Amino acid sequence: MQAPFCRDCFTGTLRGDITPVGTEQTVHNVPSYVSLPPEGARSLGTVVIITDAFGWKLRNTRVLADAYARRVPCTVVVPDFHKGTSLTEKFLILADALPTANIFTKIWTYVRVVPELVRFLLYNRYAVAAPRVNAFFHSLRQELGPSGKIGVAGFCWGGLYTIRLTHMSPPLVNCAFTAHPSLISVPADINKVKDETPLSIANGDDDQYLRRAKMETVVKMLRDRERHEVVVYEGAKHGFAVRGDIGDPKQKERGQGSEDQAVGWFRRWMA
Repeated sequence: MQAPFCRDCFTGTLRGDITPVGTEQTVHNVPSYVSLPPEGARSLGTVVIITDAFGWKLRNTRVLADAYARRVPCTVVVPDFHKGTSLTEKFLILADALPTANIFTKIWTYVRVVPELVRFLLYNRYAVAAPRVNAFFHSLRQELGPSGKIGVAGFCWGGLYTIRLTHMSPPLVNCAFTAHPSLISVPADINKVKDETPLSIANGDDDQYLRRAKMETVVKMLRDRERHEVVVYEGAKHGFAVRGDIGDPKQKERGQGSEDQAVGWFRRWMA
């Protein structure tokens, strides 16, 4: 049986080099981080980020939202789909230190992180979280109307919900992007992707969650469908699009590549 997540879902590098410029607001009754396009720029629409397990307050995700808002340009909303149960930065720091810790530190670390992880998994299992996510997009579509352009970007935990939004008919979103999605079923979830909702996937060639054989299947299934794309980043670690180490030139390049991929996709399908 496949584990719910891989270790790399809970590790990575925290961004401390950039300060987010957006604001916290309540959007359709959900606490959210909102980043606006530059003053005077013509917004192409609204992009909603469905985060990884670290949620809407992670600086990395907010900085990425700012980049989308500036570069697409568009309004970017990062809702708290975890309802206050996201994993904390403390969890990430502790998990990152585990490989080099001594046995006593490891035991103490597990004592600290396991309850937080169990709470996250309990409150954010698909049967509980999917109605929250879908209700938000239904409300946003109702607000913006049929002519409003909505994009979605999902990372790790958020990748499953992003891909399943592309299964809906009529579609709730105009286009979708996901990087290193977790928990998806291959080939079932890819089979159900509809051409009405263009999907772009960014993933490593041998991701900790989507191993090489699964990635090859995903590529084969989507490569001949003109409204979808898969970009494989050789050697990219799980989490590279959000929590990659910008101090490592290769990881930085892959992270920037996935950002460019998402920006290009939203510009194309929200124009």
